[in-house]
Amino acid sequence: MGGIKREWLVLGKVLVCLSLGVLAQDMMSVGCYKEDTEGLDFTYHSKNASSGTSVTACVAECKSAYKTYAALLNGTHCLCGNILSISGSDGCDLHCSAESSHLCGGEGAMSVYEAGHDILSPPRTLTQVDSDPSTLHITWEAPAKGLSEILEYFVTIEPLFSYSNRDLLVTRSWTYSAHTHSASLRNVHPGTKYRVEVRAASPEGKGYPISREMWTKVGKPETPATPQVISRTATTMTVQLEPVIATNGPITAYQVVVKDETVSAELQPKLLGDFSTANSKKLPFYIAAQLPKENFETIFEVGDGKHYGRYYNAPLREGVDYHVILGVVSTLNETKTAYSTHGHEQHENSVVHDFSGLKKSPAIIQLEQNKKVIMGLSIAIGIFGFLLIASIVVYIAMRIIVNKNRRSSENQELAIHAQQPNQDLDNGYSVAAHYVEEEKPPADHYRQLKEKVWIIPHQGLNVVGDIGAGKFGDVRKGVVINKGNQRNVLVQRIEDDSLGGNRKTLMLREFDAHVRIGSHPHVVGLVGLMEEFSVISVAFEYETSTLKTQLVESRAVQHYPVYAEKNRRFSTLLETQELLEKSPVSASQAIELLVGIAQGMAHLAALGATHGQLCARNVVMVDGTRPKITGFGLIHYHNDLYVPDYRRWHSVETLHSKVSTPKSDMWSFGCLMWEVTTLGGTPYSDVRTEEVGGRVMRGLRLPQPQYVGDELYQLMLNCWQHDLDERPSFPEVEASLRQLAEDDITPHLLFSLYPSFQYEPYSPHLEFMD
Repeated sequence: MGGIKREWLVLGKVLVCLSLGVLAQDMMSVGCYKEDTEGLDFTYHSKNASSGTSVTACVAECKSAYKTYAALLNGTHCLCGNILSISGSDGCDLHCSAESSHLCGGEGAMSVYEAGHDILSPPRTLTQVDSDPSTLHITWEAPAKGLSEILEYFVTIEPLFSYSNRDLLVTRSWTYSAHTHSASLRNVHPGTKYRVEVRAASPEGKGYPISREMWTKVGKPETPATPQVISRTATTMTVQLEPVIATNGPITAYQVVVKDETVSAELQPKLLGDFSTANSKKLPFYIAAQLPKENFETIFEVGDGKHYGRYYNAPLREGVDYHVILGVVSTLNETKTAYSTHGHEQHENSVVHDFSGLKKSPAIIQLEQNKKVIMGLSIAIGIFGFLLIASIVVYIAMRIIVNKNRRSSENQELAIHAQQPNQDLDNGYSVAAHYVEEEKPPADHYRQLKEKVWIIPHQGLNVVGDIGAGKFGDVRKGVVINKGNQRNVLVQRIEDDSLGGNRKTLMLREFDAHVRIGSHPHVVGLVGLMEEFSVISVAFEYETSTLKTQLVESRAVQHYPVYAEKNRRFSTLLETQELLEKSPVSASQAIELLVGIAQGMAHLAALGATHGQLCARNVVMVDGTRPKITGFGLIHYHNDLYVPDYRRWHSVETLHSKVSTPKSDMWSFGCLMWEVTTLGGTPYSDVRTEEVGGRVMRGLRLPQPQYVGDELYQLMLNCWQHDLDERPSFPEVEASLRQLAEDDITPHLLFSLYPSFQYEPYSPHLEFMD
């Protein structure tokens, strides 16, 4: 019997210990600290008296307030905060009156507990800046500073209410970089209420959210069906009306509009008014009735002499050709209208009374005269139209004959520089024709290449972490040690035995291209290689800062508002070398950056190498000032989470035939110039990725920012010429850029603030594969 009691006693002690362990986990004590008399660390003071006597209640209240720390002062007060910078104390000697097993501070001392360690608080604000029928524009402020580093923001919208019964609305999500504090949420539904939620993410996971209910603006209603005339008298018309299904907002009212067809004028909805206003302004159209949705009538008599709301349904004049138009009104946060088409087809089923005995009115006589004039003009237009079409046919025929040989030479150029099919495809496009087609390489090609590069000793290369995956194996970060000096390198690891014949040939050609490129101040270069069993480790120069990151971070209004306001500038990047010398900053000036990139691309083109995916993300910055081109050949890689999508930078021929040439790189350079001048803007950010190719091939080009001069923008347009021969070479572009940089009279690029300034959208989710 005594043994059983002892067993139960032991079991009870175990359960108590487990309970205390769980409690301690939930309310981990940080320590005892002096009272925060200035209120700098603990800014939240609980008004609940019970929270000051219980650790559990105080921690719960601070956690609900998204604070990191909970503090109990003198056994009576609960305080919350995100910072702990005050000095420690040994005066915490009061046990909590509601929880005697815990300390609740002491006189002038606080017992501090963790409330939400490493969990990011919600963004401080979430605001709807503006909206249109298909886009919500929002801004937010970063969470209050805590213990965590913000990696990115997650934005989610959930439809709460819509007037549309036809469209299925779904919850959607976006991801934005840590530096982004505004977003344009596109492809939302008009006239719909959404719950918009924003939360930050840290290495420890997603933080607390902030949410707001927001409405999109009402959209234009669907076009109503043309009213059908059922019957008519001398002064009235009876018509059949069809209701409209709500899709882009509520249907609030219908308008019956009467138009005098004897007057040649188009319906102008902005000028629509009542019968009296139309008469005074001599307008041939007016609103005869406005019917609330609830009072809509499918059979309506026009001209019955009654009032509908504030509109008078005036009797029709005899002998005048009237058409009836149905308008639909949608009002929510603003008003949108749509009107039916009007034509003689609405009379097909009408019963027309005989008025042949009536004398022709002056309006009818005028109408007949107008018809004669219209007939003559129609014949003249037909003759001139035929001559115009004939001229176009002759021009096209001559163009085909003149350009026949040119197209042949262009096709030959593409054939020379194109990649081998199915050898090197990325996102459905060839991205790295990094060599000129040559004869089959010799059998000892690899041995010959090894003689031209530094062979790194085994102890001279230390691989320290994974970066991503390349075309021929893993890509890792490493450190090369040479004569006591260390340098960071990017390492492409190639398992030679796993490569088939064709892939091995392709790898050797790209390796050969890197050897021939050699050392250049604006191209990432080859450092050396190391052999270990069947693995070849090829080391390249490695920099972590990209031009894309530097451009986005230079957006002063978003990241350095004090600088922007004081200097009246929207970028910390400078436009000219003269400004750089007067006010040195860490970032190089814009046009000199483009000059350096053009020099690097000229070097590649001179060696017959094609990049295939040139953009700001594939340019790294050495010491924040000197650009170096990367992302081609063996140094093209991506990680599992973010796979770049380069279609927004691709030329028309790459989008069409999936090949790249040096002239294709010139097109991409034009897009990169636009990226630099817009401080990292996403090309065609208002176009869905799957539509970019078709739109560009049909003539879409990036717009000219207001602060970019005509000559600089013309240089971009030259890069986007459809004809390859009409695009400039990289040495020509370099010379043009230098000339613009040296022009101290005309400002070709000006980053000065002006009242209507807005940044071009930076939408990272559009620059990566879904």
